[in-house]
Amino acid sequence: MGDSTSTRRGGEYVYEALLEAGIDLLVGIPGTQTLPLDRVVARRSEMRYVMARHETAVPHIAWGYYETSGTPAATLTVPGPGETNAMHGLKNALEDSVPIVHVSADVDPEDRGRNPIHEIDPDTFDNVVKENVTVTDSTDLPAALARGIERALAPPKGPVRLGIPSGVLAAEFSAPTATVAPERVTRDNTPSYEAAAELLADASRPVVYAGGGVRRSPGGPAAALRLADRLDAPVVTSYKGKGTVPEDDPRFLGVTGSHFPPGANDALAAADAVVALGTDFDGVTTAGWEVPMGDRLVHVTLEPSAIGASYEADVAIVDDVAVAADAIADRLADRSAPSDRWTGRTVATAVREEYVDHVRSEGLLEEGPPLHTPSLLRTVRDSIPRESVVTVDVGGFRLWAMQAFEAYDPETFVAAGSWAGMGVGLPAAIGAKLARPDREVVCLTGDGGLLMCIHELHTAAEYDLDIVVVVSNNGDYGVISKSPEIRRYADDHAFAWDSPSFTTIAEGFGWTGESVDTASGLEAALDEAISRDGPTLIDVDVPTDEPSAPEVAAFDSSLSL
Repeated sequence: MGDSTSTRRGGEYVYEALLEAGIDLLVGIPGTQTLPLDRVVARRSEMRYVMARHETAVPHIAWGYYETSGTPAATLTVPGPGETNAMHGLKNALEDSVPIVHVSADVDPEDRGRNPIHEIDPDTFDNVVKENVTVTDSTDLPAALARGIERALAPPKGPVRLGIPSGVLAAEFSAPTATVAPERVTRDNTPSYEAAAELLADASRPVVYAGGGVRRSPGGPAAALRLADRLDAPVVTSYKGKGTVPEDDPRFLGVTGSHFPPGANDALAAADAVVALGTDFDGVTTAGWEVPMGDRLVHVTLEPSAIGASYEADVAIVDDVAVAADAIADRLADRSAPSDRWTGRTVATAVREEYVDHVRSEGLLEEGPPLHTPSLLRTVRDSIPRESVVTVDVGGFRLWAMQAFEAYDPETFVAAGSWAGMGVGLPAAIGAKLARPDREVVCLTGDGGLLMCIHELHTAAEYDLDIVVVVSNNGDYGVISKSPEIRRYADDHAFAWDSPSFTTIAEGFGWTGESVDTASGLEAALDEAISRDGPTLIDVDVPTDEPSAPEVAAFDSSLSL
């Protein structure tokens, strides 16, 4: 951080620490308290400053930036209302193991308890970040910065809050440089590798489960597929594991959750061994822990607290996914497989074909009008380049996207995990486009999710970002209206509405707006959107009474596994 004897403003110390950590993007909304750092970023050229329109979107933009590039971003808000607005996105990043360095221009210590503007207790944020670092003295600033940034970037990664008083950001002072030695825990997993290899070698019906840890681990996707090859196993993924296995790979079985194809569920139930890589088995991705995990379970995770929390493991390994998967695969190389071992490609292909045939039989893959969500998703997939980055909002639409939209690479598919807060899709697309300006970026969202972040249409237009937003517009909070729980209280769609004209709104923000209701119309609109400069919103009319993804998946599989 430079010469410890030099005198600099606190904002300069923060800026230099972020640069040294490889951070080149700061997302924020200005306030009088944040100006000492805002102005440093504006004056210097090494870091880009992007101003969102609401603090809720600030960490979502940083989240999308990291998910697409692997490069962390920093965020900046005023304390109190600004920071509480950002809590949603910080918690989402925590659940998804995404590093964000969040700087709060906090209340000055001498003013605490006297009700200055935006005062809030720092410990309010303890449960939404990996670590909450509060600075009380300027001389501690370099050490606090080093400690917080190291914690954010240490696996399993996550957001860290740096509560830095606005007075410290503005003051000029000399503070000693500081370094932080990261904690290192070395585990001898050799016995566990041997036990896992022995268990899996004897399996006739093995399944590989790829979680978010496969996405986070350097070399994780390749290691997971190598292990699947050794076992000749089908592969399922969690929400955060989606994309780690190319979904046109014949071994891909599906994404677990309430929408899981019944044949895939039956395959997991029939499995005599499941090796789960990098997952904490959260309630969303396991349909409330109803998804079966076979007769025996090998569980690999970096989080010791996840072991045995949801499913009991026969072999538990606390390790990086790629390291563990490769170690197990190496030990399987010289072991012969049972003569009756199933073929992963055969099982997965049969399950997926049965599911698609059922969706087609329900009339959900027709040209339209009306255009149903599965047909919409298939049209988008067929119409955009394979390497396009796709961000997905939360809601009933996301359930369909998990099953009916193919993802081929983890950095080209951005979706929230277990936190599942709506309004993430458009801000994530902004972050993705900032990270990968060379790629087409498409946001898939429902109308409910878009209405929670629609102000960020202005951010995208202001920065001239070529983003395509596809709105599945059913005029309903469908994930609630179609929930089995609602039948206890009502017989109709209690949460439907008359949707606004999204095209008019988009055009008012400087976007191009299109409305379509057929697959061919959507294909033409996508072709035009990709070829033109500037952002485009495509509003797709979808029936309000369209069945949900879990409803369509509730059929009995006829496969013999």
